[in-house]
Amino acid sequence: MKNIKILSIIFCTILFINSAAALEGTVEYNSVNIDYSILSAKKYAQLGDDFLKTAEESKRNTEERQKFFYGEALGSYITATEIYPEYIDLYGKIGYIYGKLKKYGLAKAYLNKGLSLNNKNPIVNYNYGLVSYEMENYNDALKYYKAAERYNYFNKYDINYKIGETNEKLGDLSKARDAYTKALKAKPNDKKAKEKIRLIDDLKYKNSQYYYRKKPYYYD
Repeated sequence: MKNIKILSIIFCTILFINSAAALEGTVEYNSVNIDYSILSAKKYAQLGDDFLKTAEESKRNTEERQKFFYGEALGSYITATEIYPEYIDLYGKIGYIYGKLKKYGLAKAYLNKGLSLNNKNPIVNYNYGLVSYEMENYNDALKYYKAAERYNYFNKYDINYKIGETNEKLGDLSKARDAYTKALKAKPNDKKAKEKIRLIDDLKYKNSQYYYRKKPYYYD
């Protein structure tokens, strides 16, 4: 019982320190000199997922409350990578959260770390796409989304919708429509994808300059 209480204190203390430091951008993936062998990477990763879900889905969120839960998620994810540095998916999630907090330097540092471990990881590529889109780097966003799709990102609807959305930003409505059609195939009753296709068709894009737009360099 005494050992359990000690571990609980260690767990709470580390989580608090890492959460606060993560929000300030002072925690890096090789910065904490603690023996993590007694802790569980999966436990921290799941805790991070729970905090991230609360940050983005709770109806009670204020801006300050959302920032708090993003910080808690960061602390949990960073701790998990300290325990198990090859937990590659988490570098994508950490990068995503830093992107939402507009700490783009830190976001890219963690995303690049993830890709350096495995450049075919679909989670890291997908989150790199999200951060690039947030930064309005649409060519980069599309490149990473296409990589995530190529490496079998699990949510076929979401990745194709994101590809469609990004192609719209780039003015390639033909490719946007193709992507939205794929999204609709994955989720046949989706109203958003149907509306996107309808709007594009209403523009009669085949008679416009967009239809003849040259494909971006990273398309096959």
